[in-house]
Amino acid sequence: MNKPHFFYTHKKGILLIVILLIAVILMSPNLQRRPRYYLIERPIVFIISSVQSGIAYTKESISRIWSGYINLVRVQEENARLKKELETLKAENSSYKEMVYSFEHMQALLSFKEAAPHKTISARIIGKDTSNLFKTFTIDRGEKDGIKKDMVAIAPEGIVGRVIRTSGSSSLVLLSIDRNSEIAAIIQRTRDEGIIEGKGSGLAHLKYIPVLSDIKDGDIVITSGLDGIYPKGLNIGKAISVKRGDAALFLEIDVMPDADIARLEDVLIIVN
Repeated sequence: MNKPHFFYTHKKGILLIVILLIAVILMSPNLQRRPRYYLIERPIVFIISSVQSGIAYTKESISRIWSGYINLVRVQEENARLKKELETLKAENSSYKEMVYSFEHMQALLSFKEAAPHKTISARIIGKDTSNLFKTFTIDRGEKDGIKKDMVAIAPEGIVGRVIRTSGSSSLVLLSIDRNSEIAAIIQRTRDEGIIEGKGSGLAHLKYIPVLSDIKDGDIVITSGLDGIYPKGLNIGKAISVKRGDAALFLEIDVMPDADIARLEDVLIIVN
């Protein structure tokens, strides 16, 4: 019962063995001399050669595919390594640029601090409120550092604002562009005096300049010192729009602050 089952299961292998045996017998020197076996030998040899060629071709193809796969894996690994190195270099470059920028910024602030006619301490901005109601920011200096209400915050470019509230380690600064901010000012060229009032945007408004004033676009506006808060002679900004009304007593003047308040990171607080 097991023999027929074995034969049917392995019939392909048995058939291949029989064909190989016949080929060996037919290719022996004794049989090659006999022409009557030629018609049988030739197709068998052809079959065996074809099988051998197919095996060789398959082996070669598999070898090529495997080599290609290995090369592809190596290329992918190399690409991943190079990508990682590129990302590392980008991060290092960004960090280096930030260090250079911070160094140059602090160097400029230190130079201004040394040249300023007033005693100042440096402070870092740690919070900003630029809502429609108020324009303020918080600094990392407070009462323990000697900061008091109404002390003036400045940058190398000019006026920033004044301290309106203090705590032990921080203070709140009202910006010069806030609608609640007023600074006694003077036009440097014409000597006309007025009041700088914030407009709630990036601009300020210069009030109470008479219509007969010779003020022009580009004129420099500085602090007059008459408000008792801001020292005299600090830069405020430049006039960028001068309008003369027919019946108005005063000019409508917009001033662009010299200090780029939106980009500030550090300020100096005048403490005397």
